[in-house]
This record gives sequence, C-alpha cells and structure tokens, in this order.
Amino acid sequence: MQSDQSSSGNGRPSSAEPSESTSELDWLRAECRRQAQAIGALSDAVGGLRRGARALKAENAELRAESDRVERRRGPVGARVNGRVDGGERVEARLVLDMRAPGAARVVVADCLGDRVASSVFHDAQLLVSELVTNSVRHSGVPAGSEVIVSVSLTPGMVRVDVEDPGRSGAVAPHAPDSGTGGGYGLNLVQALSERWGIERVAEGGTRVWAQLALAR
Repeated sequence: MQSDQSSSGNGRPSSAEPSESTSELDWLRAECRRQAQAIGALSDAVGGLRRGARALKAENAELRAESDRVERRRGPVGARVNGRVDGGERVEARLVLDMRAPGAARVVVADCLGDRVASSVFHDAQLLVSELVTNSVRHSGVPAGSEVIVSVSLTPGMVRVDVEDPGRSGAVAPHAPDSGTGGGYGLNLVQALSERWGIERVAEGGTRVWAQLALAR
C-alpha cells in the first residue's frame, strides 16, 4: 500500500523543514537583538566618554584661565619671620581679593610644590592657603579691587604660605565656630593643620598671616 506521507530527499518528512526554518529564524532574531543591545551599550559608552571629554576640556580651560590671571614671581626663599633659609624656592603672586582668590591661591601652591612633596603635605598646603585667603576676603574690610599677596616657600624641611592683604582693622584670631552660620572654622583649621603660624602687621600697612608645614608629616 502506498503511504500518504511524502518524504524529503534526505529521508526525513517534509513537514520537519518548516520547523527547522522557524528555529533558524528565531536564532537570527535573537542574535540581531543581542547585537542591537551591544550597539546600544557601545553608543551609551561613547556618549559618556564624549560628555566626560567635554567636561574635562571645560575644566582645563577654567584652570588655564585661573592660572593666567595669576601673576607670579619666582625667586629664592627670603627672610620674613625666621631668617633666610638657603636651598629653597619661593613663588609669589598678586591676586584680586574677590571670591575667586582662594581658587587662584591654590593654583599658586600647585605651581610651587607640584609633585615635589608628599600628597598629604600638598593638600594641607592648598587647604591652608585657601582658608587664609578666604579669611582675607571675608574679614579684611578692604575696598573692592584690592589685592592680596600670596607666597609659597619650599625649603628642604618645610613649606610656608604667606597671605598679605591691605587690611589693618580686622581681628585675626581663632574663635568658637558658629554651627548656624558655618563661620569660625577657618583659623581653627589653620591652627590644627600647621606646625607653626602667626600674624604680622606690615610696615607698609596691611596684615600678613603665615603658616608652616613640616615636610616630614
């Protein structure tokens, strides 16, 4: 008797062919989905890199602009309080005494110290000069457009930062912090971080506050 079921050339029923084709099509669809997801992930990563590059470019431009506005003078370390110390370097800059001055002062510290000191000393020196300049901005009482002189001295044994402003009337002394206003922490922080610090009324008129950090912390 002749069978009603036809066979393919390889001996398998022809009804199996659509099933195999369907499985292959499902696999292709799944592979396309995986590739689309991979392309999407790569696109997101590229977008993130581009955004990061733009942010870094803007930050570098801001730092260059801040650095350009800092007028520096280099020279040997000179005597101010503790006598002359040989074998060191001094960087001095005149900054406009405004809200950008603390950031510019940190640039001066970085310019002098670079990678020549331990990272803890570097960051403490930046924090010290930022707090001293912020104190001048808030409490010197000088008119707008006045300048502050920031100097950083590096010797074989210590780092010293000096901040000199034209003000003479403001009191420069640590006092109890005010948790309500957030004030009063600056000079207490200077006192805690520095090995030594002090205040001088300069002969030309004005006030100088200085702080020292030992290189061996």
